[in-house]
Amino acid sequence: MRPLVHMQVKKPIGRRPKHPPKDAADVIRKAAADGANRVGIGMALGCSYKVLQRWLDEREDLRDALEEGRESERKTLHNRVYEMAVNGEGRDSLLAAFFLLKARHGYVEGEQPQQGNRVTVNFQLPGARPFNPELVIENGTADARTERLPNPAIGRT
Repeated sequence: MRPLVHMQVKKPIGRRPKHPPKDAADVIRKAAADGANRVGIGMALGCSYKVLQRWLDEREDLRDALEEGRESERKTLHNRVYEMAVNGEGRDSLLAAFFLLKARHGYVEGEQPQQGNRVTVNFQLPGARPFNPELVIENGTADARTERLPNPAIGRT
Protein backbone atom coordinates (compact mmCIF):
# COMPACT_ATOMS: atom_id res chain seq x y z
CA MET A 1 0.00 0.00 0.00
CA ARG A 2 1.11 3.46 -0.76
CA PRO A 3 1.37 6.00 2.01
CA LEU A 4 -1.22 8.77 1.96
CA VAL A 5 0.17 12.00 0.62
CA HIS A 6 -1.34 15.17 1.91
CA MET A 7 -2.10 17.68 -0.81
CA GLN A 8 -1.17 21.20 0.09
CA VAL A 9 -3.73 23.85 -0.73
CA LYS A 10 -2.16 27.05 -1.95
CA LYS A 11 -3.05 30.00 0.18
CA PRO A 12 -3.54 33.36 -1.48
CA ILE A 13 -0.65 35.74 -1.07
CA GLY A 14 -1.30 39.04 0.67
CA ARG A 15 -4.15 40.34 2.72
CA ARG A 16 -7.74 39.50 2.14
CA PRO A 17 -9.48 42.28 0.27
CA LYS A 18 -11.31 44.72 2.51
CA HIS A 19 -15.06 44.84 1.99
CA PRO A 20 -17.21 47.94 2.38
CA PRO A 21 -19.26 48.31 5.56
CA LYS A 22 -23.00 47.74 5.37
CA ASP A 23 -23.74 51.47 5.57
CA ALA A 24 -21.12 52.41 2.95
CA ALA A 25 -23.65 53.84 0.49
CA ASP A 26 -25.12 56.14 3.15
CA VAL A 27 -21.68 57.30 4.29
CA ILE A 28 -20.61 57.97 0.69
CA ARG A 29 -23.84 59.84 -0.08
CA LYS A 30 -23.56 62.07 3.01
CA ALA A 31 -19.84 62.78 2.62
CA ALA A 32 -20.25 63.67 -1.06
CA ALA A 33 -23.23 65.90 -0.26
CA ASP A 34 -21.07 67.71 2.31
CA GLY A 35 -18.45 68.42 -0.38
CA ALA A 36 -15.86 65.73 0.41
CA ASN A 37 -13.61 64.52 -2.39
CA ARG A 38 -12.73 60.82 -2.80
CA VAL A 39 -9.89 60.99 -0.29
CA GLY A 40 -12.27 62.50 2.28
CA ILE A 41 -14.92 59.88 1.51
CA GLY A 42 -12.33 57.16 2.00
CA MET A 43 -11.41 58.68 5.36
CA ALA A 44 -15.09 58.71 6.36
CA LEU A 45 -15.26 54.99 5.51
CA GLY A 46 -11.95 54.19 7.23
CA CYS A 47 -10.18 53.10 4.06
CA SER A 48 -7.66 54.44 1.58
CA TYR A 49 -8.39 56.19 -1.71
CA LYS A 50 -7.33 53.07 -3.64
CA VAL A 51 -9.65 50.80 -1.68
CA LEU A 52 -12.55 53.22 -2.17
CA GLN A 53 -11.79 53.34 -5.90
CA ARG A 54 -11.85 49.52 -6.06
CA TRP A 55 -15.20 49.46 -4.26
CA LEU A 56 -16.61 52.05 -6.67
CA ASP A 57 -15.34 50.04 -9.65
CA GLU A 58 -16.89 46.82 -8.32
CA ARG A 59 -20.23 48.05 -6.94
CA GLU A 60 -22.80 50.03 -8.87
CA ASP A 61 -24.79 50.93 -5.75
CA LEU A 62 -21.77 52.75 -4.31
CA ARG A 63 -21.21 54.63 -7.60
CA ASP A 64 -24.87 55.65 -7.55
CA ALA A 65 -24.54 56.86 -3.95
CA LEU A 66 -21.54 59.00 -4.93
CA GLU A 67 -23.45 60.56 -7.83
CA GLU A 68 -26.51 61.20 -5.64
CA GLY A 69 -24.35 62.90 -3.02
CA ARG A 70 -22.66 65.09 -5.62
CA GLU A 71 -26.01 66.05 -7.13
CA SER A 72 -27.28 66.96 -3.66
CA GLU A 73 -24.24 69.22 -3.16
CA ARG A 74 -24.73 70.82 -6.59
CA LYS A 75 -28.40 71.48 -5.88
CA THR A 76 -27.63 73.05 -2.49
CA LEU A 77 -24.96 75.34 -3.95
CA HIS A 78 -27.12 76.27 -6.92
CA ASN A 79 -30.04 77.15 -4.68
CA ARG A 80 -27.78 79.27 -2.46
CA VAL A 81 -26.45 81.22 -5.43
CA TYR A 82 -29.96 81.56 -6.87
CA GLU A 83 -31.36 82.89 -3.60
CA MET A 84 -28.49 85.36 -3.36
CA ALA A 85 -29.07 86.51 -6.94
CA VAL A 86 -32.83 86.95 -6.55
CA ASN A 87 -33.21 88.10 -2.95
CA GLY A 88 -29.80 89.51 -2.14
CA GLU A 89 -28.66 93.10 -2.28
CA GLY A 90 -25.59 94.87 -3.55
CA ARG A 91 -22.51 93.53 -5.25
CA ASP A 92 -22.91 89.92 -4.08
CA SER A 93 -26.37 89.76 -5.59
CA LEU A 94 -25.09 91.02 -8.94
CA LEU A 95 -22.14 88.62 -8.96
CA ALA A 96 -24.43 85.68 -8.22
CA ALA A 97 -26.84 86.73 -10.96
CA PHE A 98 -24.04 87.12 -13.53
CA PHE A 99 -22.59 83.76 -12.56
CA LEU A 100 -25.91 82.00 -13.11
CA LEU A 101 -26.48 83.79 -16.42
CA LYS A 102 -23.05 82.74 -17.67
CA ALA A 103 -23.04 79.19 -16.30
CA ARG A 104 -26.60 78.18 -17.09
CA HIS A 105 -27.65 80.36 -20.01
CA GLY A 106 -24.46 81.03 -22.01
CA TYR A 107 -24.50 84.77 -21.38
CA VAL A 108 -21.33 86.55 -22.60
CA GLU A 109 -20.48 90.10 -21.60
CA GLY A 110 -19.49 92.74 -24.13
CA GLU A 111 -19.14 92.56 -27.90
CA GLN A 112 -17.73 89.37 -29.30
CA PRO A 113 -15.52 89.46 -32.41
CA GLN A 114 -17.04 88.04 -35.56
CA GLN A 115 -15.74 84.75 -36.85
CA GLY A 116 -14.76 86.43 -40.15
CA ASN A 117 -11.97 88.45 -38.50
CA ARG A 118 -9.84 85.44 -37.69
CA VAL A 119 -6.35 85.10 -39.11
CA THR A 120 -5.76 82.05 -41.28
CA VAL A 121 -2.31 80.71 -42.05
CA ASN A 122 -1.80 78.20 -44.87
CA PHE A 123 1.47 76.40 -45.43
CA GLN A 124 2.11 75.25 -49.00
CA LEU A 125 5.01 72.88 -49.35
CA PRO A 126 6.62 72.21 -52.74
CA GLY A 127 6.19 68.82 -54.31
CA ALA A 128 8.96 66.24 -54.36
CA ARG A 129 11.70 66.87 -56.92
CA PRO A 130 12.82 64.09 -59.25
CA PHE A 131 15.97 62.24 -58.23
CA ASN A 132 19.11 63.86 -59.64
CA PRO A 133 22.09 61.51 -59.42
CA GLU A 134 24.45 64.34 -60.40
CA LEU A 135 23.66 66.32 -57.28
CA VAL A 136 25.79 65.53 -54.22
CA ILE A 137 25.13 67.04 -50.82
CA GLU A 138 28.22 67.45 -48.69
CA ASN A 139 28.43 69.44 -45.48
CA GLY A 140 24.87 70.66 -45.89
CA THR A 141 25.40 72.26 -49.34
CA ALA A 142 24.41 70.95 -52.75
CA ASP A 143 27.21 70.58 -55.28
CA ALA A 144 26.97 69.29 -58.85
CA ARG A 145 29.69 66.80 -59.72
CA THR A 146 31.75 67.37 -62.76
CA GLU A 147 31.80 63.74 -63.77
CA ARG A 148 28.60 62.12 -64.87
CA LEU A 149 27.22 59.30 -62.80
CA PRO A 150 25.13 56.56 -64.37
CA ASN A 151 21.42 57.14 -64.34
CA PRO A 152 19.79 53.94 -63.02
CA ALA A 153 16.43 54.91 -64.54
CA ILE A 154 17.84 54.92 -68.06
CA GLY A 155 20.28 52.06 -67.68
CA ARG A 156 23.10 53.85 -69.54
CA THR A 157 26.43 55.07 -68.34
